[in-house]
Amino acid sequence: MPATRRKARDSEAAHQPLLPEMSVEESGGGLAKDRSSILLLLLLYVLQGIPLGLAGSIPMILQNRHITYKEQATFSLSYWPFSIKLLWAPLVDSVFLKQMGRRKSWLVPAQYLIGGFMLVLSSYVKDLLGEGDDHVPNVPVITSVFFALNFLAATQDIAVDGWALTILFR
Repeated sequence: MPATRRKARDSEAAHQPLLPEMSVEESGGGLAKDRSSILLLLLLYVLQGIPLGLAGSIPMILQNRHITYKEQATFSLSYWPFSIKLLWAPLVDSVFLKQMGRRKSWLVPAQYLIGGFMLVLSSYVKDLLGEGDDHVPNVPVITSVFFALNFLAATQDIAVDGWALTILFR
């Protein structure tokens, strides 16, 4: 193909939209049909943000307990699951139970495990954070627990992101 025709073709393609424009009637939806799906997604995103919010408050609590910077840096490892979730995202997208469905196979267990972790954590939070005069916060255990919570929340995030692409109208 001559260079002039290739340039003309490339410039035409650059000015075309990636998705064809469609009216609300053609797309079969709009906000009205997506309202319940958006509310469900909002709920799921809020639920997966709870462990992140709790983990965000732990460094301040540890600092008030006069923990060293090295131990505070150790706790920052608990945020890694969200940074490296792309490593297990293909697994979440490809492995599922047909009875539950592609996304629910990961959403339901992740939510139950997050809830279970948080219930167990609520029983031991004073011991782990070193409440009292003679107790010292157990940073390795706190880091491990929040790493597991963030791993579950990141797994749920993968599933919810994939689900959002399938349940919302165009």
